[in-house]
Amino acid sequence: MITIIGAGKVGSAAAFNILRYRIGDVVLIDVFENLAKGEALDMMQTAPAIEFDGKIKGTSDFSEMKSSDLVIVTAGEARKPGMTRIDLMNQNAKIIKSLVEEVVYYAPGCKLMVVTNPVDIMTYIAYKESGFERNRVFGMGNILDALRFRSYIALELNVSREDVRALVIGEHGDSMVPLVEYAAVSGIPIISLLNKSQIKKIVDLTISSGADVIKLKGSTTHAPAAVIAIMADAIIRGRNRVMGVSTYLQGEYGCSDIAIGMPVVLGKSGVERILELKLTPETKKRLQKSVSTIKEAIKN
Repeated sequence: MITIIGAGKVGSAAAFNILRYRIGDVVLIDVFENLAKGEALDMMQTAPAIEFDGKIKGTSDFSEMKSSDLVIVTAGEARKPGMTRIDLMNQNAKIIKSLVEEVVYYAPGCKLMVVTNPVDIMTYIAYKESGFERNRVFGMGNILDALRFRSYIALELNVSREDVRALVIGEHGDSMVPLVEYAAVSGIPIISLLNKSQIKKIVDLTISSGADVIKLKGSTTHAPAAVIAIMADAIIRGRNRVMGVSTYLQGEYGCSDIAIGMPVVLGKSGVERILELKLTPETKKRLQKSVSTIKEAIKN
Protein backbone atom coordinates (compact mmCIF):
# COMPACT_ATOMS: atom_id res chain seq x y z
CA MET A 1 0.00 0.00 0.00
CA ILE A 2 1.09 3.56 -0.75
CA THR A 3 0.12 6.57 1.35
CA ILE A 4 0.22 10.10 0.00
CA ILE A 5 0.03 12.91 2.56
CA GLY A 6 -1.35 16.00 0.87
CA ALA A 7 -4.36 15.95 -1.46
CA GLY A 8 -3.49 19.13 -3.32
CA LYS A 9 -2.79 19.30 -7.05
CA VAL A 10 0.47 17.33 -7.00
CA GLY A 11 -0.60 14.75 -4.41
CA SER A 12 -3.90 14.02 -6.11
CA ALA A 13 -2.38 13.85 -9.60
CA ALA A 14 0.31 11.51 -8.26
CA ALA A 15 -2.34 9.29 -6.65
CA PHE A 16 -4.18 9.04 -9.96
CA ASN A 17 -0.97 8.19 -11.84
CA ILE A 18 -0.18 5.44 -9.32
CA LEU A 19 -3.64 3.97 -9.91
CA ARG A 20 -3.50 4.47 -13.67
CA TYR A 21 -0.17 2.65 -13.94
CA ARG A 22 -1.42 -0.12 -11.62
CA ILE A 23 1.39 0.38 -9.12
CA GLY A 24 -0.68 -0.16 -5.98
CA ASP A 25 -3.54 0.85 -3.70
CA VAL A 26 -3.48 4.41 -2.35
CA VAL A 27 -4.50 6.12 0.86
CA LEU A 28 -4.76 9.88 0.36
CA ILE A 29 -4.48 11.86 3.60
CA ASP A 30 -5.18 15.55 4.05
CA VAL A 31 -6.15 17.75 6.99
CA PHE A 32 -9.02 18.90 4.77
CA GLU A 33 -10.85 15.60 4.93
CA ASN A 34 -13.52 16.43 2.35
CA LEU A 35 -10.81 17.32 -0.18
CA ALA A 36 -9.14 13.93 0.27
CA LYS A 37 -12.48 12.09 0.18
CA GLY A 38 -13.64 14.02 -2.87
CA GLU A 39 -10.46 13.34 -4.81
CA ALA A 40 -10.63 9.64 -3.91
CA LEU A 41 -14.27 9.43 -4.98
CA ASP A 42 -13.48 11.16 -8.28
CA MET A 43 -10.65 8.68 -8.96
CA MET A 44 -12.75 5.68 -7.97
CA GLN A 45 -15.38 6.74 -10.49
CA THR A 46 -12.65 6.97 -13.14
CA ALA A 47 -11.34 3.46 -12.42
CA PRO A 48 -13.60 1.64 -14.92
CA ALA A 49 -12.24 3.84 -17.72
CA ILE A 50 -8.67 2.81 -16.90
CA GLU A 51 -9.77 -0.77 -16.16
CA PHE A 52 -8.17 -0.93 -12.75
CA ASP A 53 -9.62 -2.35 -9.55
CA GLY A 54 -7.06 -0.81 -7.20
CA LYS A 55 -8.36 0.87 -4.05
CA ILE A 56 -8.18 4.60 -3.30
CA LYS A 57 -9.30 6.01 0.05
CA GLY A 58 -9.43 9.64 1.16
CA THR A 59 -9.19 10.51 4.83
CA SER A 60 -7.80 12.89 7.45
CA ASP A 61 -6.95 9.99 9.78
CA PHE A 62 -3.20 9.36 9.89
CA SER A 63 -3.72 5.89 11.35
CA GLU A 64 -4.91 4.79 7.90
CA MET A 65 -1.28 4.75 6.74
CA LYS A 66 -0.60 1.62 8.82
CA SER A 67 1.10 -1.15 6.82
CA SER A 68 2.18 1.27 4.08
CA ASP A 69 5.23 0.18 2.12
CA LEU A 70 5.78 3.73 0.94
CA VAL A 71 4.69 7.07 2.39
CA ILE A 72 4.94 10.11 0.11
CA VAL A 73 4.78 13.60 1.63
CA THR A 74 3.58 16.32 -0.73
CA ALA A 75 1.93 18.52 1.92
CA GLY A 76 3.23 22.02 2.56
CA GLU A 77 3.06 25.60 1.43
CA ALA A 78 3.20 25.97 -2.34
CA ARG A 79 5.93 27.91 -4.07
CA LYS A 80 4.48 31.19 -5.33
CA PRO A 81 5.65 33.38 -8.23
CA GLY A 82 8.85 35.20 -7.30
CA MET A 83 9.67 32.77 -4.47
CA THR A 84 12.72 30.53 -4.50
CA ARG A 85 12.55 27.08 -3.01
CA ILE A 86 14.74 28.34 -0.18
CA ASP A 87 12.13 31.00 0.68
CA LEU A 88 9.78 28.16 1.54
CA MET A 89 12.17 26.58 4.01
CA ASN A 90 10.98 27.81 7.39
CA GLN A 91 7.31 27.61 6.45
CA ASN A 92 7.52 23.97 5.49
CA ALA A 93 10.05 22.74 8.05
CA LYS A 94 7.44 22.76 10.84
CA ILE A 95 4.94 20.93 8.65
CA ILE A 96 7.46 18.22 7.77
CA LYS A 97 8.48 17.72 11.42
CA SER A 98 4.88 17.20 12.52
CA LEU A 99 4.09 14.85 9.63
CA VAL A 100 7.22 12.76 10.19
CA GLU A 101 6.06 12.16 13.78
CA GLU A 102 2.86 10.66 12.42
CA VAL A 103 4.73 8.53 9.89
CA VAL A 104 7.13 7.14 12.52
CA TYR A 105 4.22 6.32 14.83
CA TYR A 106 1.89 4.69 12.31
CA ALA A 107 4.20 3.35 9.58
CA PRO A 108 7.59 2.72 11.20
CA GLY A 109 8.66 0.20 8.55
CA CYS A 110 7.92 2.29 5.48
CA LYS A 111 10.10 4.01 2.93
CA LEU A 112 9.59 7.78 3.22
CA MET A 113 9.62 9.93 0.09
CA VAL A 114 9.67 13.71 0.50
CA VAL A 115 8.29 15.95 -2.26
CA THR A 116 7.67 19.13 -0.26
CA ASN A 117 9.98 21.99 -1.23
CA PRO A 118 12.73 22.91 -0.72
CA VAL A 119 13.04 19.17 -1.08
CA ASP A 120 16.72 18.71 -0.13
CA ILE A 121 16.28 20.55 3.15
CA MET A 122 12.95 18.85 3.89
CA THR A 123 14.57 15.47 3.16
CA TYR A 124 17.37 16.30 5.60
CA ILE A 125 14.83 17.23 8.29
CA ALA A 126 12.76 14.10 7.61
CA TYR A 127 15.84 11.89 7.90
CA LYS A 128 16.96 13.50 11.16
CA GLU A 129 13.49 13.52 12.71
CA SER A 130 12.52 9.99 11.68
CA GLY A 131 15.53 8.08 12.92
CA PHE A 132 15.09 5.75 9.92
CA GLU A 133 18.04 4.19 8.10
CA ARG A 134 19.20 6.62 5.42
CA ASN A 135 18.22 4.33 2.54
CA ARG A 136 14.56 4.63 3.64
CA VAL A 137 14.35 8.45 3.51
CA PHE A 138 14.82 10.28 0.21
CA GLY A 139 13.48 13.21 -1.76
CA MET A 140 12.09 13.57 -5.26
CA GLY A 141 15.00 15.83 -6.19
CA ASN A 142 16.58 15.80 -9.60
CA ILE A 143 14.46 13.31 -11.55
CA LEU A 144 12.13 16.19 -12.39
CA ASP A 145 15.12 18.35 -13.37
CA ALA A 146 16.42 15.52 -15.57
CA LEU A 147 13.09 15.28 -17.41
CA ARG A 148 13.32 18.98 -18.16
CA PHE A 149 16.97 18.62 -19.22
CA ARG A 150 16.03 15.77 -21.57
CA SER A 151 13.12 17.75 -23.02
CA TYR A 152 15.29 20.75 -23.91
CA ILE A 153 18.03 18.56 -25.42
CA ALA A 154 15.41 16.86 -27.61
CA LEU A 155 13.94 20.20 -28.68
CA GLU A 156 17.34 21.61 -29.60
CA LEU A 157 18.28 18.56 -31.65
CA ASN A 158 14.78 17.91 -33.01
CA VAL A 159 14.90 14.28 -31.91
CA SER A 160 12.59 12.06 -29.88
CA ARG A 161 12.67 12.72 -26.13
CA GLU A 162 12.54 8.95 -25.70
CA ASP A 163 16.08 8.61 -27.05
CA VAL A 164 17.60 11.23 -24.75
CA ARG A 165 19.17 10.15 -21.44
CA ALA A 166 20.53 12.60 -18.90
CA LEU A 167 21.16 13.15 -15.18
CA VAL A 168 21.02 16.18 -12.93
CA ILE A 169 22.61 16.29 -9.46
CA GLY A 170 22.87 18.83 -6.65
CA GLU A 171 20.16 21.05 -5.24
CA HIS A 172 16.67 20.79 -6.66
CA GLY A 173 16.83 24.52 -7.23
CA ASP A 174 18.85 27.28 -8.83
CA SER A 175 22.23 25.67 -8.07
CA MET A 176 21.35 22.32 -9.66
CA VAL A 177 24.03 20.66 -11.77
CA PRO A 178 22.95 19.16 -15.12
CA LEU A 179 25.58 16.55 -15.98
CA VAL A 180 26.42 17.63 -19.50
CA GLU A 181 29.28 15.14 -19.72
CA TYR A 182 26.90 12.20 -19.16
CA ALA A 183 23.98 13.34 -21.35
CA ALA A 184 23.50 11.39 -24.57
CA VAL A 185 21.12 10.65 -27.42
CA SER A 186 20.96 6.90 -28.07
CA GLY A 187 24.44 6.65 -26.57
CA ILE A 188 25.88 9.59 -28.56
CA PRO A 189 27.25 12.24 -26.13
CA ILE A 190 25.55 15.60 -26.60
CA ILE A 191 28.95 17.31 -26.46
CA SER A 192 29.58 15.82 -29.92
CA LEU A 193 26.20 16.97 -31.25
CA LEU A 194 25.84 20.48 -29.80
CA ASN A 195 28.16 23.46 -29.49
CA LYS A 196 28.94 25.22 -26.19
CA SER A 197 26.41 27.98 -26.83
CA GLN A 198 23.60 25.49 -27.43
CA ILE A 199 24.54 23.48 -24.35
CA LYS A 200 24.60 26.63 -22.19
CA LYS A 201 21.13 27.56 -23.44
CA ILE A 202 19.81 24.10 -22.57
CA VAL A 203 21.37 24.17 -19.10
CA ASP A 204 19.98 27.64 -18.39
CA LEU A 205 16.49 26.60 -19.52
CA THR A 206 16.67 23.49 -17.35
CA ILE A 207 17.54 25.53 -14.28
CA SER A 208 14.83 28.14 -14.85
CA SER A 209 12.10 25.81 -16.11
CA GLY A 210 10.34 25.24 -12.78
CA ALA A 211 10.13 28.97 -12.13
CA ASP A 212 8.97 29.50 -15.72
CA VAL A 213 5.98 27.20 -15.19
CA ILE A 214 5.12 28.81 -11.85
CA LYS A 215 5.25 32.28 -13.39
CA LEU A 216 2.81 31.19 -16.12
CA LYS A 217 0.28 29.07 -14.20
CA GLY A 218 1.06 29.41 -10.50
CA SER A 219 2.36 25.90 -9.78
CA THR A 220 3.85 22.79 -11.32
CA THR A 221 1.60 19.72 -11.33
CA HIS A 222 1.87 17.18 -14.13
CA ALA A 223 5.66 16.72 -14.22
CA PRO A 224 6.19 16.23 -10.46
CA ALA A 225 3.15 13.96 -10.26
CA ALA A 226 4.58 11.80 -13.05
CA VAL A 227 7.95 11.63 -11.29
CA ILE A 228 6.31 10.51 -8.03
CA ALA A 229 4.66 7.63 -9.90
CA ILE A 230 7.96 6.67 -11.56
CA MET A 231 9.69 6.57 -8.17
CA ALA A 232 6.83 4.63 -6.56
CA ASP A 233 6.99 2.10 -9.37
CA ALA A 234 10.75 1.64 -8.88
CA ILE A 235 10.29 1.01 -5.15
CA ILE A 236 7.11 -1.09 -5.04
CA ARG A 237 8.21 -3.33 -7.92
CA GLY A 238 11.89 -3.35 -6.96
CA ARG A 239 13.00 -2.21 -10.40
CA ASN A 240 16.38 -0.76 -9.36
CA ARG A 241 16.06 2.33 -11.53
CA VAL A 242 19.05 4.71 -11.81
CA MET A 243 17.78 8.16 -10.86
CA GLY A 244 18.89 11.41 -9.31
CA VAL A 245 17.20 11.65 -5.89
CA SER A 246 17.86 13.68 -2.79
CA THR A 247 19.66 11.41 -0.35
CA TYR A 248 21.65 11.78 2.86
CA LEU A 249 25.40 11.60 2.28
CA GLN A 250 27.99 10.06 4.59
CA GLY A 251 31.23 10.83 2.75
CA GLU A 252 30.11 10.25 -0.84
CA TYR A 253 31.45 12.91 -3.21
CA GLY A 254 33.41 14.25 -0.21
CA CYS A 255 30.19 15.40 1.49
CA SER A 256 28.60 14.54 4.83
CA ASP A 257 25.62 15.59 6.92
CA ILE A 258 23.63 16.87 3.97
CA ALA A 259 20.75 15.67 1.81
CA ILE A 260 21.32 16.50 -1.83
CA GLY A 261 20.50 15.11 -5.26
CA MET A 262 22.79 12.28 -6.34
CA PRO A 263 22.54 9.40 -8.83
CA VAL A 264 21.28 6.33 -6.98
CA VAL A 265 19.83 2.92 -7.62
CA LEU A 266 16.22 3.12 -6.44
CA GLY A 267 14.57 -0.15 -5.57
CA LYS A 268 12.76 -2.27 -3.00
CA SER A 269 14.77 -0.96 -0.04
CA GLY A 270 14.65 2.65 -1.22
CA VAL A 271 18.13 3.91 -2.02
CA GLU A 272 19.89 0.63 -2.76
CA ARG A 273 23.20 2.38 -3.37
CA ILE A 274 24.67 5.75 -4.31
CA LEU A 275 26.63 5.86 -7.58
CA GLU A 276 29.83 7.92 -7.40
CA LEU A 277 30.66 9.27 -10.85
CA LYS A 278 33.84 10.84 -12.13
CA LEU A 279 33.07 14.54 -12.58
CA THR A 280 34.85 17.18 -14.62
CA PRO A 281 36.57 20.02 -12.70
CA GLU A 282 33.84 22.44 -13.84
CA THR A 283 31.07 20.12 -12.64
CA LYS A 284 32.85 19.60 -9.30
CA LYS A 285 32.98 23.35 -8.83
CA ARG A 286 29.26 23.72 -9.55
CA LEU A 287 28.43 20.83 -7.22
CA GLN A 288 30.42 22.44 -4.41
CA LYS A 289 28.41 25.63 -4.88
CA SER A 290 25.22 23.57 -4.66
CA VAL A 291 26.43 21.85 -1.49
CA SER A 292 27.29 25.21 0.07
CA THR A 293 23.83 26.57 -0.78
CA ILE A 294 22.08 23.70 0.97
CA LYS A 295 24.43 23.65 3.97
CA GLU A 296 23.87 27.36 4.51
CA ALA A 297 20.10 26.85 4.36
CA ILE A 298 20.28 23.95 6.83
CA LYS A 299 22.42 26.04 9.19
CA ASN A 300 19.83 28.82 9.08
